[in-house]
Amino acid sequence: MNVIKKFSVGAWITLAAAVLSLVSIIVYAVNIGGAGYFQNAAVSNMIPLCVLAVVVLAAAVVLGQVKLPASAATAMELVTGALQLCAPVLLTLCLANLVAARAEGLGFIYFSNADVILEVQTPANLASATGAIANMACLGAAAVVGIAGAFCTLRKKEK
Repeated sequence: MNVIKKFSVGAWITLAAAVLSLVSIIVYAVNIGGAGYFQNAAVSNMIPLCVLAVVVLAAAVVLGQVKLPASAATAMELVTGALQLCAPVLLTLCLANLVAARAEGLGFIYFSNADVILEVQTPANLASATGAIANMACLGAAAVVGIAGAFCTLRKKEK
């Protein structure tokens, strides 16, 4: 409990980015596991990169709470800063891969011509497309929150 009191706003923001990343993994798993257009349409390296981003964010918060002597503290701040910068890059890479994999399918579902739109816009396909869009929104939000967290320190200044 004492450790949580040492969390700064930056630590909470970084943890929020980790939670959003976990939510995006869950939404992705539901999207490819459910019925519809994107059923079993896995995106390569999506899960490992998102999990790595979560681990990197959590490691940054944990390492940011370690109290070290002045010389080592500077090195630790550099390490935690690098971790905080690495995670949004991974999340943005996941988002780019997801958009590239889903753009054609979303275009097919939402923008088909009038002749085939009734066959394409089934409830399962629309639910699958909504899940893909929700996954993109979660990844984008996690990346933006992670970027915001990178501008903050992870530990409160001691008085």
